[in-house]
Amino acid sequence: MRPVGPEPPAVYWIRRLAIVLVVLTVVVSLVWLIGAIRGDSDAAEPTAASSALPSASATPSAAASAGALPSGSAAASAAASPAEPPECKDSDIEVFATSDAGSYQIGETPRLTLTITNSGDVPCLRDVGPRANALNITSGGYHVWSSDDCNPNDKSKIVTLKPDEEVAASITWNGRITQKGCPNEGTPAKPGRYEVVGVNMEVQSDGTPFALTKKNKAN
Repeated sequence: MRPVGPEPPAVYWIRRLAIVLVVLTVVVSLVWLIGAIRGDSDAAEPTAASSALPSASATPSAAASAGALPSGSAAASAAASPAEPPECKDSDIEVFATSDAGSYQIGETPRLTLTITNSGDVPCLRDVGPRANALNITSGGYHVWSSDDCNPNDKSKIVTLKPDEEVAASITWNGRITQKGCPNEGTPAKPGRYEVVGVNMEVQSDGTPFALTKKNKAN
């Protein structure tokens, strides 16, 4: 604390102050340098964060891509929606022809019914209109009458037949013999054994027998 030397004490105190100032300057410089380094380091973090923005901006892009999903999902939903049933195979169609009685007197009008049934395992489309259908009457293998002889109809009627579902159509026979094109009114059918056969497109039923008998004299 007490300077010793040839110089006055004030000189030694000035030297000591100068050293202290130099040390303080060095310390302050070091502190500033360290602070600057830390500041640069802190400043680097936002840069790194900003460099991550493209990936962050990729998220909206992904969202935009996801936004395209509704149209895709709509297409998928459209594809998943039930498609139109296929056309019925002939092998899945059964045709039946029946008469409302087993015997008729001459002059009576038998009522004939055609029934079309889907015997397959899946729903399918089938034309059950007049264009595809016919009821024919034969006797001994010979043509007697057909629903298409005098009143042909080209009208189609496409329906969806579910498994075991049936469609029926009926018509009356006036008891006369006809030919294709109906060239005349036809002559009355004679008493005897007859068969009615139903047709739907290429599928034909078995024959169902019925009889015409002489008119009862009591009538």
